[in-house]
Amino acid sequence: MILFRFAYITLITNFFISLVYSTPTSVLKYSAGHLHIPIKKVDNLSKRKLQRRKSTEIDLQHESGIYYSAILEIGTSHQELPVLFDSGSSDMWVSSSSNPYCLESEGYVNQTYNGETVTPFIDCKALGTFDYNGSSSFERLDIGRFYIKYSDESFADGFWAKEKLRLNGIDISTLQFGVADYATVPVGGVLGIGFPRRESVKGYDDAPNEFYPNFPQVLKNEGVIGVAAYSMFLNEVSSDAGSILFGAVDPTKYTGSLYTFPMVNEYPNVVDKPATLAMTLQALGAKSDSSCKYKTFTTTKQAVLLDSGTTLMTAPPEIAEEMAFFCWGPTYNESEGIFYFDCPSDDDDTEFIFDFGDLKITLPLASLVISSSGDGHCGFGLTPASYSMTLGAIFLSSAYVVYDLDNYQISIAQAKWDGNPSQKSRVRIPKDGTIYGATKATATPWTTDEPVKVDYDMFEDHSSCIASQNETNQTSSESSSSMTSPVNSTSLSLQVSVTSTTADSQPTADQTSTTLDAEPSSIVFPDDNKAVTIVVTATTTVASSNMCQCTF
Repeated sequence: MILFRFAYITLITNFFISLVYSTPTSVLKYSAGHLHIPIKKVDNLSKRKLQRRKSTEIDLQHESGIYYSAILEIGTSHQELPVLFDSGSSDMWVSSSSNPYCLESEGYVNQTYNGETVTPFIDCKALGTFDYNGSSSFERLDIGRFYIKYSDESFADGFWAKEKLRLNGIDISTLQFGVADYATVPVGGVLGIGFPRRESVKGYDDAPNEFYPNFPQVLKNEGVIGVAAYSMFLNEVSSDAGSILFGAVDPTKYTGSLYTFPMVNEYPNVVDKPATLAMTLQALGAKSDSSCKYKTFTTTKQAVLLDSGTTLMTAPPEIAEEMAFFCWGPTYNESEGIFYFDCPSDDDDTEFIFDFGDLKITLPLASLVISSSGDGHCGFGLTPASYSMTLGAIFLSSAYVVYDLDNYQISIAQAKWDGNPSQKSRVRIPKDGTIYGATKATATPWTTDEPVKVDYDMFEDHSSCIASQNETNQTSSESSSSMTSPVNSTSLSLQVSVTSTTADSQPTADQTSTTLDAEPSSIVFPDDNKAVTIVVTATTTVASSNMCQCTF
């Protein structure tokens, strides 16, 4: 999970976006967060165990381009707390009201953590915290310490607990989660929905060293869903909300075919089955039809993590740079870890193509642009990283993704932003993971960390346009060559403007200008004691021309 990194948040605040916080009822502005399960309720549900449903849908709120959250109701005091839904992690944890990293935290002056002075910086009044002393049903578990550290170096540190949880009418009382007395992650809490084997229960002092049923597993164990699987629809970047549908698929939220791919095991030397929600990316490129511009950045297979808890995307530096330079000449700020550039026009048709073998997901340029605050500069939603490629929320907004944790597979399709969802349209995911209407992918998955090249052309369908562009480039090169060596001939028709000047480059009084169509060898130069400036325009069938100015 990467929430920009704190450096990124500073950059967005000062350069691209002004983060405005709202009243406690809307929690974070970012934006207001809420949780909704649009299913039929059972009478007195709060007094019953979880009941079996065909599916459970949770609406997510898009927190101003930062992350997707839902409101969780905790304890007998019914405290409402927005939690980040994170497919890249597996634990649920909440921030304690005593967290000294909170601004205006009472009684925590000059606090230290691991010997270092704590500097408060998190607006916990806006983000929310959990006061476990205010709930009579709270149970602190004597199983060891809770600790989790994310790839952006943020962390949460505390203890394990159980408590009554409610997701707008559905009660859960068996979920183990962490309570962070110390946390540097700027959220009220995180609800991880990845594999249990990714839980943060090992590798640190006083760790419990025992996995537990996390949120998707609890829904399955308690009979809410028949399989630990869920479909994610984050909606377009400009939208305020998306949804997660546990145990089912909604065909109205995607267009084209839904393809089912095997997950890949990123750590074959450590575990025998996939532990992350990753799949194989076969190739990556970009295109602009209006400018007849097409480029393939890589055809090397690699594992990519689909992570809703990461805001942007990460890619190896060489790929990130090529993507950023496809349309613009951006500037890379190394300290902030982001590219920025002049904002593109609204009619820019640039698209980035993610090729998974049987399926290509198209990402419009607008989805990758971090809007400016009015100064005409924008950020690019991709950061260079030396570790494996991560496709965060900025990518997932264009994809409809089904994560099947029981059967180790991911189904994916192009998202349909203008869909008309309804309860009747949902397709239940069976225990064997065979989704009705989905197609099993034939592409061979990535299996090791050895590079595997895919030998094919991503943009074969545009070969005629590419050929025309190459011909134009060759023509331009030949024209330039003929001007530096005027004795060489060319088959182009050249429009030549000849201006006679003196040797000191000052125009003579009897300056003449001649325009003619001719081969370079037929151009008649003025007197030998005068310099000649020749402006040559190569006339081709392409709308744009190539200009070359040469002085002999």
